[in-house]
Amino acid sequence: MLAVTAGALLHLPAAAWAVLVLAIGMVLFAELLNTAVEAVVDLVSPEDHPLAKQAKDVAAAAVLIAALTALAAGASVAVWAVWRT
Repeated sequence: MLAVTAGALLHLPAAAWAVLVLAIGMVLFAELLNTAVEAVVDLVSPEDHPLAKQAKDVAAAAVLIAALTALAAGASVAVWAVWRT
């Protein structure tokens, strides 16, 4: 919400909005995949298993990478928007 609010206040052009929307969508997509992986792992392996833990950890790492990438994209857009004014 902060990125969208800041984008509106900075009157971002369409290309910058596209970057923000794609970054937000990427994180939401990663979160949904992580949830799906965790649900399937819990269904297939209800007991603790090292491979089940590894699958969940890798899915969570994918969310972290997506979030950090989105943060970098948002920061780049913000710096560009502030610099152009």
